[in-house]
Amino acid sequence: MIIEWLKFRVAAEKCEAFIRRDAEVWTAGLRDFPGFLGKEVWVNLEQNEVVFVIRWETREQWKSIPPSKLAELDREMGDLLMPLVECGEYFAEICG
Repeated sequence: MIIEWLKFRVAAEKCEAFIRRDAEVWTAGLRDFPGFLGKEVWVNLEQNEVVFVIRWETREQWKSIPPSKLAELDREMGDLLMPLVECGEYFAEICG
């Protein structure tokens, strides 16, 4: 499994609408792709941050999403497209 980790800067007054639209656009759109396992939303109101933790079966499945589809989903966010301030990827490693 691999984790896609995204942090956005979101003004407090737009936070609820941003999370709702993201679920309608991005989460719904990602469900169509093989390997999508789920998504968690974490909010830090003091720092105006929203973090998405997206779980994928494999990196190859995640990265197979066509760039045109990613751009389409961004456009569908409309006025609630927020700046991405940090991103990363993590994979499970069995130690011990």
